[in-house]
Amino acid sequence: MLLDGQLKAAWAEQAKLAHGPVVGAIKVCQAARDGHDYDRAVYQGSQWAKALQACLVAYAATGNKDDAQTAIHFMTALLDDLDQINDKAGGDAAASRDDGYALRNLAPYTALAYDWLYDQLTPDQRAHARARWKAWLARYLEKGYRPHDPGSNYQAGYITSATLIAVAEGGEGGGDSADLWKTVADTIWGKEMAPALSDEGILRGGDWPEGWQYGPLSVAEYALAMRVARGAGIEVNGVSAWLHALLQRHVYGLSPADGVYPLADTEDEAPNLKPSVLVLDAIALGDSSPDDKRWAKGKLSRLKLADEDALLYDALAGVGDKPVLIPRDSWPTAYLADGTGTLYARTRWDDRAIWFVTSCKGGMDRDHRHPDAGNFVLARGKDDVIVDPSPYGSQSTFTSNAPTVRSAQLPKEYQPSQAGWGDPSFDFVTQRKSGTIATRCDYSDAFKFQERKSDVPDALRDVVVIPSADGSEAAVVVLDRATTGGDDRDLYLRFRTPGHLALSGTAATATIGGTQLAITALQPEKPAIGAPSLKDCFKEGTVRGTCDAARFPITEYKVELPGSHPIAAHVIAATGGTAVTTQPISGDGIGGVAIKGVRDAAVIWRTSGDGDLAYTAPPGLHVVLDAGDRDGHATATATPSGGACAVKVAGGGTMSARPLVITVDPQCKVTEDPEGGALSAAHTRAPGTHHGGHAGRSPRSGCCGAQAAPASPIAMSLVVVSALLRRRRRSRTHS
Repeated sequence: MLLDGQLKAAWAEQAKLAHGPVVGAIKVCQAARDGHDYDRAVYQGSQWAKALQACLVAYAATGNKDDAQTAIHFMTALLDDLDQINDKAGGDAAASRDDGYALRNLAPYTALAYDWLYDQLTPDQRAHARARWKAWLARYLEKGYRPHDPGSNYQAGYITSATLIAVAEGGEGGGDSADLWKTVADTIWGKEMAPALSDEGILRGGDWPEGWQYGPLSVAEYALAMRVARGAGIEVNGVSAWLHALLQRHVYGLSPADGVYPLADTEDEAPNLKPSVLVLDAIALGDSSPDDKRWAKGKLSRLKLADEDALLYDALAGVGDKPVLIPRDSWPTAYLADGTGTLYARTRWDDRAIWFVTSCKGGMDRDHRHPDAGNFVLARGKDDVIVDPSPYGSQSTFTSNAPTVRSAQLPKEYQPSQAGWGDPSFDFVTQRKSGTIATRCDYSDAFKFQERKSDVPDALRDVVVIPSADGSEAAVVVLDRATTGGDDRDLYLRFRTPGHLALSGTAATATIGGTQLAITALQPEKPAIGAPSLKDCFKEGTVRGTCDAARFPITEYKVELPGSHPIAAHVIAATGGTAVTTQPISGDGIGGVAIKGVRDAAVIWRTSGDGDLAYTAPPGLHVVLDAGDRDGHATATATPSGGACAVKVAGGGTMSARPLVITVDPQCKVTEDPEGGALSAAHTRAPGTHHGGHAGRSPRSGCCGAQAAPASPIAMSLVVVSALLRRRRRSRTHS
């Protein structure tokens, strides 16, 4: 497996260098041989797996027999011991710990040692290893967690183990080896992973469904297993495309301060995670395109990433072409990771950019996700301005910046948060040539309960990011509208920031680093400023649906809007000191806001009716959210009107209306602001008929995105809390 003449020669040359993963592996193996720091397994064999990986690389690079014997020493420990070298307390049950998580530490690297050190193992040692692997894999398939679910970190560990064992054994195990090979080739790669890697699969877009506390090791294991499988003659389709998407997601998912957007559960006490070497290693060592390999290595070099626990992956990634910096300046500035329904967008490719991330996704039966359709974060350069401080295991919408509506049918302890059975999704996502970003998240289905359809007829969040001409400042219009289903069914909104918000009327301001944040409501409401006291949602007595805990200190702007048809519009300005002013726009069946400061702009939406619409606004950039025909097209004309422009919008024509984005010059000439090249109508849904001022949607059916849950709300709550506590306890070592 893997170890051909080219790899050995490359590692032999790297062993002569002053530093690098091969040199690091030699040092780790020496330390493991001469000292006692590796006598304990640490977490389920992780320390021994580290030593074994290092010694295998060291032996392959130098041919040193001492390294080979040290590798066999730790291979034996992983096969037989539990916590201490020579305790002989491991055995067949050792890999079953933590619902089978331990398998990923024990199996893949013992299989690699079996293959690379075959001639130095006795027949009895080889037979012993095969017997142990058979027991481990059988137990995992019987009782292990999520063995058949791509996009799960447990499944990544299992398929890496099964693949490397099947190839290492060849046919030596007789019928057992033949059965395992069939399982690996036909079931794992042919029936389970192939759909996941397809254009419609859960891995499309390169995001990790469980979030990036769990993603790095998982994607590195996938890449390693895919390469081994291909080398053994197993056809694995879609690998290069997935690795390309993985690289794109990594690039776009980095903030201007080089932080990684977590996406889901994390215990890190910062808005974003530190980049992991393993993600880029996966691309560089995997079956990706030559450009992607070079670019991944360039990214590793620029970020100066290294990890002593990942020396095998680092060493494999370091072979081949030299690093090349990614030509980001020629890339579009927005990327939609389809699989998780997450948009990553920025205004420029340096540390002065406005960086915006928003998600709208349901229907994902994977762990560590939060009920937060419509959530978003915003950074201005290295300042994280609007942040998601959701703690590990949050099942509350209130820990994020997502909107929510009180559903009457959800269990009491879930209210008023979103739930996990439905299928929220974007109606549109776009970035235009001007840099303007616009999204609509339809989260009405987030209040589905098991097989019961949602009792919230309409729930929409529109976000429009209007950047300055140089892309270093922005005004963000956030429009929230709902048909809640009852006068006592409120709409709840929160905007969370690491700054200290000061409230004056309906406006709040804060300073974060060199950024001035201002949140302004465009209609009367009674906001409040809060500062959560809890760091997690596990304290006894905490109600799941109302938990507002934060894993790091923040203040929040929060508002509750009563009524059956609430509507709220806010402008969030993130500037270096530029004053941003707003002026409401109103008319027959329309509302809107005119903005001055970072850019002269207007954002328009319907308040009632459908069909053609008309409004009057100053010249500048205009974004019309509810325009066009069912095919998503519109025409727009304008005439001077008292220093402003009277604009008429009708269906038909050639302009894209998802949304309609136009520039209106001082003479009221209308020009469409075209797509910026990153996104297209392929990622939008055709608008339905309009009613009550909100876009209609086709009915949904079926249950997706949730595990089977007990019918009793109390029983369901206990199951969820138990599972979350169990996952939380082991999260640090699984990241």
